[in-house]
Amino acid sequence: MPLLHTHTLCVRVWMLAPILAIGLAAGCGTHTGHATADGAAAMNATTTPDTIAQTSWTLIRWTSAQGQTRPVQPPTLQGRAANATGRQIKLDFLVRGDKYRVTGYSGCNPYQGRYALAHGELAITVPAAMRMTCPSPQAAALEHNFLNALATIKVFRLDNGGAPHAMILMLDGGDTLEFTRSEDPPTR
Repeated sequence: MPLLHTHTLCVRVWMLAPILAIGLAAGCGTHTGHATADGAAAMNATTTPDTIAQTSWTLIRWTSAQGQTRPVQPPTLQGRAANATGRQIKLDFLVRGDKYRVTGYSGCNPYQGRYALAHGELAITVPAAMRMTCPSPQAAALEHNFLNALATIKVFRLDNGGAPHAMILMLDGGDTLEFTRSEDPPTR
């Protein structure tokens, strides 16, 4: 059954009675992660938003605050990727006119939200992702954890200010997400 969820764990089940659905929706809200720029390249990006506009990033490493590496791709199920496509977690920064959006793939499903770069900060809001049933509890947990992580970013770094190829997002709890730049999305 399709669900719409936000990274704050609010779930709106469309098949529920309207009164129950209204009650669940009223308690839902979005949360935005705000990350302070660390280093010259990241600071440059906050003054020149086009630095990361129209870029695509693949999550390659997730390190916990204790230094342990967490899985960044769902485990395989009988020789195939648990997300059925083998797709990696992605984070795309897109600009259309004056709309700054983040989109991507969170382990089971696509997601979308907004981003802003200003005043020495990167802010990411991911209000919702379409959620079909994940093929495994591990894939569902990875997706849930990634979307929650975007709401708790505290510091971001880029490897260079002109054409960055590596990005690090440090989370409130001390975890670190490392991304490498993928093929940039097409401009429209």
